[in-house]
This record gives sequence, structure tokens and C-alpha cells, in this order.
Amino acid sequence: MKLTFTLETQPTSEQKKLILDSLDIFNDAQAGSCNFKEFTLFARSETGGFVGGLLGWTHWNHFFVCALFVDKRARREGIGRELMKRAEELAVEQGCNAIYLDTFDFQAPKFYEKLGFKVFGTLQDYPTGHQRFYLVKQIRDSP
Repeated sequence: MKLTFTLETQPTSEQKKLILDSLDIFNDAQAGSCNFKEFTLFARSETGGFVGGLLGWTHWNHFFVCALFVDKRARREGIGRELMKRAEELAVEQGCNAIYLDTFDFQAPKFYEKLGFKVFGTLQDYPTGHQRFYLVKQIRDSP
């Protein structure tokens, strides 16, 4: 078979979907349905303004926190902690055993450690001069 290889520097959603759907079919055949569900939690002011939010998803028996943000003017008021608490409750409701995330040394690794997360991996010099940490928190025992 003669193959050609192409590079798409701005792939379309259809191109990305082709790869991801194919991978999902393979993964599901190996490990069962991945139970993928996306979730977003918001913290809003009394006027409805955006103060903070959390983006995450379930994937098999884990909950991934993709992003957590609290506006600089509202930090140190427990908003991030409350968003993480609600994400953990959601993860338990969805049957997850653990929550995992990544953060940089200039973001909030100590914040997550105070919430019970443990570092399981570190990338040095990513970005240059910094570290990227991968953390996990067990929230219930595996069956």
C-alpha cells in the first residue's frame, strides 16, 4: 500500500472528529464505554457577573479538572475551594474514584495539595524555567 502523509496546521472540527471518534471506538472495545461527560461550574456575583469557573469531564472512572479560574479580585475568598468541592461531589455522583488535574508552578500547586491532591508527575522546564505538575486525589476506593 502506498501512503501519503499530510500536515494540517488548522484542522477542521471534522478532521479532529475523525481521529477522536476512531480512537474512542478502539478504546471502548478495550475498556468499555468511557463514560465521557463534560461539566462546567460557574461562580457568579449577585448581578450575574462572572467571578470564576471550573471546566471538567468524566472519563471512565476519573474526573479531570481541565481548568479552574477565579478572578483576581475575588481570590482568597474560598471560591476556588468551593468550586473544587462541588466538582468532587459531582465526581462522586458520576461514580468516579479519583479527580486529577495539572497545574504550573506559577499557578496553584500548593492550593491543590491543601485540598488533598498528591503530585504524581512533574515536567521540568515546561514552559522554559518552570514546572508543570500532575496531581490526583482519590475520592473513593476502586471496586
